[in-house]
Amino acid sequence: MLEFKKELITPSRAKELLEANINNRRVRAEVVSRYTKDILAGRWKEDTGEVIKISKSGIILDGQHRLYAIVKANTPIFFHIAYGLEDSVSDVLDTGSVRSATDVFKLNKITNDSSIPSIIQTYYLLKNNHFTSGQKDMRLTNAQLLQKYYDNEILWQEVCKKSHNWYMSFAKILPKSFIGGFYSVFKEIDSELAINFMNELCTGINVTNETMLLLRNRFMQDKMSQKKINQTLKTIFMIKAWNCYIKGIVLKKLAFDSEREAYPKISLKKISEQKVFL
Repeated sequence: MLEFKKELITPSRAKELLEANINNRRVRAEVVSRYTKDILAGRWKEDTGEVIKISKSGIILDGQHRLYAIVKANTPIFFHIAYGLEDSVSDVLDTGSVRSATDVFKLNKITNDSSIPSIIQTYYLLKNNHFTSGQKDMRLTNAQLLQKYYDNEILWQEVCKKSHNWYMSFAKILPKSFIGGFYSVFKEIDSELAINFMNELCTGINVTNETMLLLRNRFMQDKMSQKKINQTLKTIFMIKAWNCYIKGIVLKKLAFDSEREAYPKISLKKISEQKVFL
């Protein structure tokens, strides 16, 4: 008989349910980590209508990652539980997909829902030097992205608008998330320089530092090439160009040797107006 309950799932109860599960599926560590972060930060919302589904024989048909997160966070959470489902329904359940940040922003009726989450994510990764880490648990959760947006809605809408304009000016060569993420970081250092940098990069008009031309050409060549520059290298080139731009340095060649060079960090202030050729 199918039975629905609202139940406080403690870490010990979650362990019981997981140990009784005779059909353990592959656990995605990044999902458990994301849920755990939300629970510990108090962002987990109860009564969302999402149900943990358990069959007659104890198979967890839906909710395994939530239960693991409760154990990992060592925090009890109220859940709606459906007990007594037939084991055979597992192949017809809507297993769904992880809700994207865009979905979450859209549900909250946020303008530019398809662009702003990725801009904020790129900004966060750049600020915390995680852009090349490859660690999925370094990324902000959907709830964290939403909170960062609400912390300064006007700013992110403005960043998105400018990013779209630069994206169009540069013939869609760079994604809006890349442009907006970098602009957000640069803007915190020097708003005027950040705008000038992006204008010169994306329009090629009134270029004041020839390193910018190297960067523009590299990105344009990549757009037409079959062998693409990876995201890490694009990030490195962008940081190098910015550092040269605010220090008045002009490079003769834009390159990166991973065996000889350390991953560059974004310079925070102008050091010299004098141009130096390297």
